[in-house]
Amino acid sequence: MAKGIIFDFNGTMVFDAHLHEKAWVEMIQKHNHSVTEQEVIDYIHGRTNDQTIRHFIGDVTDEELQSLSDEKEKEYHRLAREEKLDYVDGTEKLLDQLVEKNIPFTIATASPKINIDFYFDYFKLDRWFTPEEIVYDDGTFPGKPDPTIYKKAAESLNLDPKDCVVIEDATAGVLAANRANIGQVFVMVYSEEQRALFNRKDYTYKAMIENFNHFLEMYIQ
Repeated sequence: MAKGIIFDFNGTMVFDAHLHEKAWVEMIQKHNHSVTEQEVIDYIHGRTNDQTIRHFIGDVTDEELQSLSDEKEKEYHRLAREEKLDYVDGTEKLLDQLVEKNIPFTIATASPKINIDFYFDYFKLDRWFTPEEIVYDDGTFPGKPDPTIYKKAAESLNLDPKDCVVIEDATAGVLAANRANIGQVFVMVYSEEQRALFNRKDYTYKAMIENFNHFLEMYIQ
Protein backbone atom coordinates (compact mmCIF):
# COMPACT_ATOMS: atom_id res chain seq x y z
CA MET A 1 0.00 0.00 0.00
CA ALA A 2 1.20 3.53 -0.78
CA LYS A 3 2.54 5.47 2.18
CA GLY A 4 2.31 8.98 0.69
CA ILE A 5 0.64 10.95 -2.11
CA ILE A 6 2.17 13.51 -4.46
CA PHE A 7 -0.20 15.75 -6.40
CA ASP A 8 0.61 17.59 -9.55
CA PHE A 9 -1.50 20.71 -9.15
CA ASN A 10 -2.64 22.01 -12.52
CA GLY A 11 -4.99 19.66 -14.32
CA THR A 12 -5.34 17.41 -11.30
CA MET A 13 -6.44 19.42 -8.25
CA VAL A 14 -7.89 22.12 -10.52
CA PHE A 15 -8.99 21.84 -14.15
CA ASP A 16 -7.22 24.90 -15.49
CA ALA A 17 -5.39 23.58 -18.55
CA HIS A 18 -7.56 25.66 -20.88
CA LEU A 19 -6.66 28.83 -18.98
CA HIS A 20 -2.93 28.12 -19.15
CA GLU A 21 -3.28 27.32 -22.84
CA LYS A 22 -5.09 30.60 -23.51
CA ALA A 23 -2.56 32.66 -21.55
CA TRP A 24 0.41 30.94 -23.21
CA VAL A 25 -0.98 31.27 -26.73
CA GLU A 26 -1.68 34.97 -26.22
CA MET A 27 1.78 35.70 -24.81
CA ILE A 28 3.81 33.56 -27.23
CA GLN A 29 2.02 34.72 -30.38
CA LYS A 30 2.55 38.31 -29.27
CA HIS A 31 6.32 37.69 -29.39
CA ASN A 32 6.49 35.00 -32.12
CA HIS A 33 3.83 35.53 -34.78
CA SER A 34 4.73 32.38 -36.73
CA VAL A 35 3.77 29.95 -33.96
CA THR A 36 0.36 28.28 -34.24
CA GLU A 37 -2.03 27.83 -31.36
CA GLN A 38 -1.85 24.03 -31.69
CA GLU A 39 1.96 24.03 -31.53
CA VAL A 40 1.80 25.89 -28.22
CA ILE A 41 -0.88 23.61 -26.76
CA ASP A 42 0.96 20.45 -27.81
CA TYR A 43 4.17 21.52 -26.06
CA ILE A 44 3.36 23.35 -22.84
CA HIS A 45 1.81 20.76 -20.50
CA GLY A 46 4.13 19.64 -17.73
CA ARG A 47 6.90 21.98 -18.93
CA THR A 48 8.51 24.77 -16.94
CA ASN A 49 8.09 28.38 -18.03
CA ASP A 50 11.81 28.48 -18.83
CA GLN A 51 11.48 25.49 -21.18
CA THR A 52 8.41 26.90 -22.92
CA ILE A 53 9.70 30.44 -23.40
CA ARG A 54 13.09 29.37 -24.71
CA HIS A 55 11.47 26.80 -27.01
CA PHE A 56 9.10 29.27 -28.68
CA ILE A 57 10.80 32.65 -28.29
CA GLY A 58 14.45 31.65 -28.33
CA ASP A 59 17.50 32.97 -26.54
CA VAL A 60 16.43 35.57 -23.98
CA THR A 61 18.20 37.17 -21.04
CA ASP A 62 17.30 36.16 -17.50
CA GLU A 63 15.52 39.50 -17.08
CA GLU A 64 13.51 39.00 -20.27
CA LEU A 65 12.69 35.43 -19.25
CA GLN A 66 11.31 36.60 -15.91
CA SER A 67 9.30 39.38 -17.53
CA LEU A 68 7.74 37.06 -20.10
CA SER A 69 6.97 34.44 -17.46
CA ASP A 70 5.30 37.02 -15.22
CA GLU A 71 3.33 38.39 -18.19
CA LYS A 72 1.89 34.97 -18.90
CA GLU A 73 1.10 34.13 -15.26
CA LYS A 74 -0.63 37.43 -14.53
CA GLU A 75 -2.94 36.81 -17.47
CA TYR A 76 -3.59 33.28 -16.18
CA HIS A 77 -4.44 34.69 -12.73
CA ARG A 78 -6.87 37.15 -14.33
CA LEU A 79 -8.56 34.37 -16.29
CA ALA A 80 -8.79 32.12 -13.20
CA ARG A 81 -10.48 34.83 -11.14
CA GLU A 82 -12.78 35.72 -14.03
CA GLU A 83 -13.88 32.09 -14.39
CA LYS A 84 -14.12 31.59 -10.61
CA LEU A 85 -11.86 28.54 -10.88
CA ASP A 86 -12.52 25.93 -8.19
CA TYR A 87 -11.13 22.59 -7.00
CA VAL A 88 -11.82 19.31 -8.80
CA ASP A 89 -14.69 17.44 -7.14
CA GLY A 90 -13.60 15.61 -4.00
CA THR A 91 -10.24 17.40 -3.61
CA GLU A 92 -10.92 19.17 -0.34
CA LYS A 93 -12.52 16.10 1.25
CA LEU A 94 -9.56 13.94 0.18
CA LEU A 95 -7.04 16.36 1.68
CA ASP A 96 -9.01 16.43 4.94
CA GLN A 97 -9.05 12.61 4.97
CA LEU A 98 -5.28 12.45 4.44
CA VAL A 99 -4.74 14.78 7.38
CA GLU A 100 -7.13 12.76 9.55
CA LYS A 101 -5.43 9.46 8.66
CA ASN A 102 -1.93 10.93 8.97
CA ILE A 103 -0.99 10.02 5.40
CA PRO A 104 1.77 12.38 4.20
CA PHE A 105 1.18 14.32 0.98
CA THR A 106 2.60 17.20 -1.00
CA ILE A 107 2.38 19.04 -4.33
CA ALA A 108 5.00 18.78 -7.09
CA THR A 109 4.30 21.31 -9.83
CA ALA A 110 6.04 22.86 -12.81
CA SER A 111 4.50 26.18 -11.76
CA PRO A 112 6.80 29.06 -10.72
CA LYS A 113 6.75 30.87 -7.35
CA ILE A 114 4.36 33.56 -8.61
CA ASN A 115 1.70 30.87 -9.09
CA ILE A 116 2.37 29.19 -5.75
CA ASP A 117 1.66 32.54 -4.07
CA PHE A 118 -1.52 32.87 -6.12
CA TYR A 119 -2.70 29.36 -5.20
CA PHE A 120 -2.17 29.95 -1.49
CA ASP A 121 -4.15 33.18 -1.71
CA TYR A 122 -6.93 32.09 -4.07
CA PHE A 123 -7.41 28.43 -3.08
CA LYS A 124 -6.46 28.85 0.60
CA LEU A 125 -3.87 26.08 0.41
CA ASP A 126 -2.67 26.95 3.90
CA ARG A 127 -5.50 24.75 5.20
CA TRP A 128 -3.28 21.76 4.33
CA PHE A 129 0.17 23.02 3.26
CA THR A 130 2.90 25.49 4.02
CA PRO A 131 4.71 27.12 1.07
CA GLU A 132 7.95 25.44 2.12
CA GLU A 133 6.37 22.00 1.63
CA ILE A 134 5.57 22.56 -2.06
CA VAL A 135 8.03 21.38 -4.72
CA TYR A 136 7.81 23.90 -7.55
CA ASP A 137 9.88 25.28 -10.41
CA ASP A 138 12.56 27.25 -8.58
CA GLY A 139 15.05 26.96 -11.44
CA THR A 140 17.32 24.45 -9.68
CA PHE A 141 16.27 21.29 -11.55
CA PRO A 142 15.05 20.31 -15.03
CA GLY A 143 11.39 20.25 -15.88
CA LYS A 144 9.31 17.15 -16.58
CA PRO A 145 9.77 14.56 -18.09
CA ASP A 146 13.00 14.66 -16.07
CA PRO A 147 12.27 12.67 -12.86
CA THR A 148 13.97 15.06 -10.43
CA ILE A 149 10.79 16.83 -9.33
CA TYR A 150 9.20 13.58 -8.14
CA LYS A 151 12.38 12.35 -6.51
CA LYS A 152 12.52 15.64 -4.57
CA ALA A 153 8.85 15.35 -3.63
CA ALA A 154 9.30 11.80 -2.30
CA GLU A 155 12.36 12.93 -0.36
CA SER A 156 10.35 15.79 1.17
CA LEU A 157 7.91 13.16 2.48
CA ASN A 158 10.82 11.06 3.78
CA LEU A 159 9.67 8.20 1.57
CA ASP A 160 11.15 6.02 -1.14
CA PRO A 161 9.55 6.89 -4.52
CA LYS A 162 8.23 3.31 -4.81
CA ASP A 163 6.13 3.95 -1.69
CA CYS A 164 4.43 7.00 -3.23
CA VAL A 165 1.37 7.62 -5.38
CA VAL A 166 1.49 10.39 -8.00
CA ILE A 167 -1.57 12.07 -9.52
CA GLU A 168 -0.79 13.49 -12.98
CA ASP A 169 -2.57 14.74 -16.07
CA ALA A 170 0.26 15.39 -18.56
CA THR A 171 2.26 12.88 -20.58
CA ALA A 172 5.51 14.59 -19.56
CA GLY A 173 4.46 14.28 -15.92
CA VAL A 174 3.60 10.59 -16.19
CA LEU A 175 6.97 9.95 -17.84
CA ALA A 176 8.69 11.87 -15.03
CA ALA A 177 6.89 9.77 -12.40
CA ASN A 178 7.73 6.53 -14.24
CA ARG A 179 11.39 7.53 -14.48
CA ALA A 180 11.44 8.40 -10.77
CA ASN A 181 10.22 4.83 -10.02
CA ILE A 182 7.03 6.07 -8.38
CA GLY A 183 5.03 3.12 -7.05
CA GLN A 184 1.65 4.01 -8.58
CA VAL A 185 0.60 6.73 -11.00
CA PHE A 186 -3.00 7.82 -11.57
CA VAL A 187 -4.00 9.93 -14.57
CA MET A 188 -6.61 12.63 -14.02
CA VAL A 189 -8.59 13.00 -17.25
CA TYR A 190 -10.71 16.00 -18.20
CA SER A 191 -11.21 15.57 -21.95
CA GLU A 192 -11.78 12.82 -24.49
CA GLU A 193 -8.69 13.97 -26.42
CA GLN A 194 -6.53 13.50 -23.33
CA ARG A 195 -8.08 10.11 -22.58
CA ALA A 196 -7.39 8.98 -26.15
CA LEU A 197 -3.80 10.16 -25.87
CA PHE A 198 -3.12 8.02 -22.82
CA ASN A 199 -4.98 5.08 -24.35
CA ARG A 200 -2.78 4.97 -27.43
CA LYS A 201 0.58 5.80 -25.84
CA ASP A 202 2.71 3.43 -23.83
CA TYR A 203 2.66 5.05 -20.40
CA THR A 204 2.67 3.16 -17.12
CA TYR A 205 -0.18 4.09 -14.77
CA LYS A 206 -2.63 2.37 -12.43
CA ALA A 207 -5.89 3.92 -13.62
CA MET A 208 -7.58 6.96 -15.10
CA ILE A 209 -9.76 9.00 -12.75
CA GLU A 210 -12.10 11.95 -13.35
CA ASN A 211 -12.27 13.36 -9.81
CA PHE A 212 -11.25 12.53 -6.24
CA ASN A 213 -14.61 11.29 -4.99
CA HIS A 214 -13.98 8.04 -3.05
CA PHE A 215 -10.35 8.00 -4.25
CA LEU A 216 -8.91 7.02 -0.86
CA GLU A 217 -11.39 4.19 -0.34
CA MET A 218 -11.09 2.82 -3.88
CA TYR A 219 -7.35 3.01 -4.49
CA ILE A 220 -5.34 3.65 -1.32
CA GLN A 221 -7.05 1.70 1.46
